[in-house]
Amino acid sequence: MNKWHLLASIMLMSFFLVSRLMTGHVAELFVLIAILFFLPALLHSFNQEGRERHEGVLIGVIMKAFPVAALCATGAFIYHSAWLSFGWLLYTMALAIFGFVRLLKRGFFPLHELMIDGAFMYIALGGGWFWLYTADIKVMTFSPLIVLLTAIHFHYSAFFIPLFYGLLGRHLRKETMLYKVAGWIILLSPMMIAVGISFSRLFDTFSVTLYVIALYLYGFICMKTKFRSNVAKVLIVFSSCVLMGTILLSFLYSAGMLFRVSYISIEQMVWFHGSVNAFGVILPGLIGWILEKPASRSIKKDFPISNVHGRFQLMTFQNRRSRENEEIGLVDSLSQLNGKTFSAEDVAPVVRRFYEHPGQFKLKAAVCFHWWVRPFVFLLQPVFKRIGQLYLGSSRTPYEMKGSLCSFQHPQEEREQVRAWIRYKEKGEQVFFALYAYHHDADTGYMNIALPLPYSQLTAILKPFNEKQDFLLKSKCPIGSNGDEGLYLHTPFITMKLPMEESFHMKPQTEDRLTAVHRMRLFGIPFLTIQYHIVSKSQST
Repeated sequence: MNKWHLLASIMLMSFFLVSRLMTGHVAELFVLIAILFFLPALLHSFNQEGRERHEGVLIGVIMKAFPVAALCATGAFIYHSAWLSFGWLLYTMALAIFGFVRLLKRGFFPLHELMIDGAFMYIALGGGWFWLYTADIKVMTFSPLIVLLTAIHFHYSAFFIPLFYGLLGRHLRKETMLYKVAGWIILLSPMMIAVGISFSRLFDTFSVTLYVIALYLYGFICMKTKFRSNVAKVLIVFSSCVLMGTILLSFLYSAGMLFRVSYISIEQMVWFHGSVNAFGVILPGLIGWILEKPASRSIKKDFPISNVHGRFQLMTFQNRRSRENEEIGLVDSLSQLNGKTFSAEDVAPVVRRFYEHPGQFKLKAAVCFHWWVRPFVFLLQPVFKRIGQLYLGSSRTPYEMKGSLCSFQHPQEEREQVRAWIRYKEKGEQVFFALYAYHHDADTGYMNIALPLPYSQLTAILKPFNEKQDFLLKSKCPIGSNGDEGLYLHTPFITMKLPMEESFHMKPQTEDRLTAVHRMRLFGIPFLTIQYHIVSKSQST
């Protein structure tokens, strides 16, 4: 927050206080404190981080739009205007988009960055409840005060607590199981508590109980963690300890609602719980984390990626195919992938020959989509057939997968030594069209495979591994790895990492035969397995 933001916030807050002291609506004060002071200070920190990583375009725009959004929020409370509060709702939606774009670029892991993404997406719900309050829209049986308190909840606990926990994860050397369990509870609790309040008091009490346990774990981890700044540690530990106390009030209130006993009234919750959370939890915690400023450990990926996209028509490439087609390989030499995790010299000769001369082999594929994706596959088969991409079929019966391989050149293809491999079914129907290349980082080589899709493209970055004489390609990063491996969806607007995993395990059988198992997972759940039986053409004749 720069000095002009601070001055404007003080003036807006002073004007608001005078107007509210005259009318008595002081509960709105806590929302405005978060909007005018806490939020811009935090955004300023992320704006600086974005500039350092050269990724600060969106957060820079959000920072410039903040004064107008703050005026809308303040005016919405003063004049009880739904039109002005809609301006703040749009701003919180922009913050949610910022969090969602962060998630798309990086993927769902690590958890501590997902916590930060989730916090930015939650605040849009705060903007929604803020708008409902000023628009006087009836939500189920909730009173206007409950609607306002829900807006406060999503501007405070649902936003800052997951964000603080994510910053704590950045500071830790590794995410322990304890950290992960507490993190998922903190991330999911705002929605669980909202469901409980709306539909089940028992579920609400259960959710709050889990939330209490998770926040005590947060305090425990804070106490055990070493910080660079002693002042920051004192503020963060103080904030977590106060949170341990205030969360008990939420538990007492929830338990009172369940057993119909008034341990603490809603008015007491507004004043005591609200003020202590604002100035005893959020303020010292925010100052502490800004002082500590834990840097993101995520490394920006900068590997070559194809810009060749398709349309809703058969994707193929007409090229002059010579009789020397069999001499073209997926790579010129498997040694081009050598690195710390892989040596081509240890791979069986038949596997190496397949990658360097795939035209010398015949492939039979047995495709198995797992039960839970079969309905989607059935519905999408006509689309796959029309575009000639991923048209694997739904039958488990093995079929010969013919193919042609050729060099590929295209104005939008920036990678080097690209080969197009088009595979067909026995009747000539195109199964898929893939563009094979490779690239290197400091440690290893990667297979860089692009599958054009309508107005986009799926890229698989596969890292090679040895297993005896077998050859493995994996898209999943080993724990602690910051390599390029992964599955990415590339569009003209954004390149996003998908929550999918892909692996190939090629195993020699004889000097002229090998098998390969291709597996794919979504969120760790298997959805596709293809068994390949590969035989040298000289052996099969």
